[in-house]
Amino acid sequence: MRRTTRLLHGACLAAALVVPAAVPAQAGPLSGTPGVLPAADGAKGQELPGMPAALDPRAEEAACTPASKERAKKQDWSRQRLDLDRLHRHTTGAGVTVALISTGVDPGAEGLNGRVTAEGDAADDCVGQGTFLAGLIAGTGGSTPLLAGVAPDARILALRGTDRRGQPDPALVTAAVRAATTAKADVIAVAVALPRKDTALTRAVAEARKAGAVVVAAATPEPPSRGSADEIPSRTYWPAGEPGVLAVADMLP
Repeated sequence: MRRTTRLLHGACLAAALVVPAAVPAQAGPLSGTPGVLPAADGAKGQELPGMPAALDPRAEEAACTPASKERAKKQDWSRQRLDLDRLHRHTTGAGVTVALISTGVDPGAEGLNGRVTAEGDAADDCVGQGTFLAGLIAGTGGSTPLLAGVAPDARILALRGTDRRGQPDPALVTAAVRAATTAKADVIAVAVALPRKDTALTRAVAEARKAGAVVVAAATPEPPSRGSADEIPSRTYWPAGEPGVLAVADMLP
């Protein structure tokens, strides 16, 4: 199944925006040809497993998403494209806090131990999307170092923007953005795309930006689990549509 998580590159970019601040003063410039990005071959890179953004709301008793037992044998194409090995020689995001507003994050997930602070019930991630994204942002890869995140020394502040089944809730997203601002998060990554503008959320995002946070949000919601992106209405989603928010979408090699 060739579905990709829509916040994958946005989360990576959000972390990349702030990790330079953690580079030691004596660090030199990144080596390589300026402006030239490394090639990435989707056929040769590890393909990440499909990850649902929400569970079927009609199946209240359905089991939570199980942990994947698959182990990466090589780097996935997105990490090839970002050239993380070269970046990590200079900075790994130490001292940076990324607030992740999603389905929650399992603090005990491999590669995240000790660097996740979960607010409220955000430590319970039944869907799995938030834990997956946290690994992309700040995971060490654990026993699978080929899947280390963009900023493996950054800390994750996990906040819920959905109910336990992954259904988005504007009030939860607003409260989460405010909590992230209060916690002085450097980056606020919102994995939720709401179909309607919300006045309270608009104010919360403006306050976050005024406090100096980089706010990044999914440009569109995930397609249905068995559907395609063509089924998603072409429109503005929120908070990605707010002024100053970095709206991001997925891409393929």
